[in-house]
Amino acid sequence: MKRTVALAMVGAALLGACTESSDDAPTATGSDTAETTAAPTPTADAEDTGATTPDDTTDEAPDEAPDDTVSGTDATTAPSDGSVVSMFAGEDWFAGTIPDRATAADDSAEPIVVTMINQENSPAGSFPELRAAAQAAVAFVNAELGGVNGRPIRLEPCVTDFSVERSQACAQEAARSGAVVVTSGIDVGANASLPVLEQNGLPLVGGVPATLAEMRSGIATFFSGGVTGAYMAFAEHAAREGRTKIAFAYGEFESFEVPVKEYGVPVAESLGLDTELIPFPLIGADMLPVLTAAVDTGADAIVVGAADTACVPTMTTLPQLDFEGQLYLTGACAAPEILAQVPDDIQARVIFNSEGGADQDTESSLFDAAIERYAAEPAGGAGTVTFRSAMNLWNLLTSLDTIDAASVAEALATSVDVPSFWGHPYTCAEEQVAGMPSLCAPQQQLLRFPDDGGDPPEDASGGWIDVSTLLRS
Repeated sequence: MKRTVALAMVGAALLGACTESSDDAPTATGSDTAETTAAPTPTADAEDTGATTPDDTTDEAPDEAPDDTVSGTDATTAPSDGSVVSMFAGEDWFAGTIPDRATAADDSAEPIVVTMINQENSPAGSFPELRAAAQAAVAFVNAELGGVNGRPIRLEPCVTDFSVERSQACAQEAARSGAVVVTSGIDVGANASLPVLEQNGLPLVGGVPATLAEMRSGIATFFSGGVTGAYMAFAEHAAREGRTKIAFAYGEFESFEVPVKEYGVPVAESLGLDTELIPFPLIGADMLPVLTAAVDTGADAIVVGAADTACVPTMTTLPQLDFEGQLYLTGACAAPEILAQVPDDIQARVIFNSEGGADQDTESSLFDAAIERYAAEPAGGAGTVTFRSAMNLWNLLTSLDTIDAASVAEALATSVDVPSFWGHPYTCAEEQVAGMPSLCAPQQQLLRFPDDGGDPPEDASGGWIDVSTLLRS
């Protein structure tokens, strides 16, 4: 089975998306399969939920996600043979031991409603793979893991489009729908959705922390370190490898600027590195002048917060500038479809960050199998992030005696070293990154691909880098 890299699809994903629209991304074709439905259109105003909303935002409902978006077996009917769990029966994973047979959720039991907010169908970036991966995880849970102690999960996607009005309307719909928790893919309008969730006591779990408000939120839990963790891990590795000067190139947006200035640079300087900052326009950036400016600083390590369409130009242009130092890129640039456009010897010179590591074969292979079985549309690459979030949420829900928003929020807030699907254990009981309480598993691994194009990637960091300790050193 093909080995998949758990991509660190951090906030920099937005940067790449903004360089070129993803309007051509496929949409779900539909099949009557699961306890996963499109979010219903809001019919009440913010007063119904206690939220306060500007007058011009309550009349327009958010776009609905495609109907019936999960493929595979019916969520309440276990596969007759060849189930995903049977492929890995008896192996250890984050939730104990993988069962030897599939067990379906009880279709007569009351479903547990989870709302998902995700940005799609926008010229500023569209991320349907994040929704598709979460839907595949929910279909897998319902079909093979018995749901949540017999109860099926009903995932209700709500699509936002880079506007605060749509994000706010999605949060209002979550409050009206009876959801016990909200999960996300990418929500660049989270500055508007978070206040509504806070007012209604709804926790936010997982996805990609795309805004500073999400990173600093007390109601959000992310099973990653986002771009903040990546910057610190890259600095640690550069210092360990004997580099002397590191240049950070970043898009001019607060969710990149604050992490690099308040976390990346201080850690780098505490480790003895000279630093340079290379800001560039978030939308439509030409990477050649950005990279030229970084090289001209004399840096022997360069970090570029690039993803999507900026990845290939960054990797192929830098060697042309006679740069002999180390290039660091976010794990989103290690997607197979991106690396296929880069010669093996060039990609081997790049170090990528990962929040899943290179040594968790069971869970990475199970991810591949579940996506192949249950995803109705492309769900790989950054889909590892939302698949992980859905699996971690399922595992948490199964541990609760009472399933409601308050119980979910309390369990997350008091979590200590809780195992995470294909990721580092998470702890929210105390801040891992000072000032960013939502980053509950900021630890990073760094990966490098062999120069012969082989697979899997090699561990370049010697295991997990605990970036939270770097801040205290």
